[in-house]
Amino acid sequence: MRRGVDILLVDDHEENLLALEAILTDSSYNLVRARSGRDALREVLGRDFALILLDVAMPDLDGYETAALIRRRERSRDTPIIFLTANYRTDTHVFRGYSVGAVKSGWRCSNASRSRARRPSPSTG
Repeated sequence: MRRGVDILLVDDHEENLLALEAILTDSSYNLVRARSGRDALREVLGRDFALILLDVAMPDLDGYETAALIRRRERSRDTPIIFLTANYRTDTHVFRGYSVGAVKSGWRCSNASRSRARRPSPSTG
């Protein structure tokens, strides 16, 4: 069995999971994917994680609800959770994240922002 640091990646978009995996390339990381809040809860029941990277905006159970449920379990109560979002940047959302146990909030470019960044402007091309 491979030993290392178990990190749970939770996002309902495949491209976001791929991006996280591309960043977290250290061979000591055991990256575990979850495509929903419910999948994340199943994973947390099966093992302990050193870190959870959790998307905020997901259907069914959003990141806030998922984090609150993770915190209710004794074994995962102190697991660091970092929220990732492209949309929820207001103080209200950041406070909500911290209130359910986030240790950090991070922002990523939205798909629309990435598309605009790749598209040449009329003056350049």
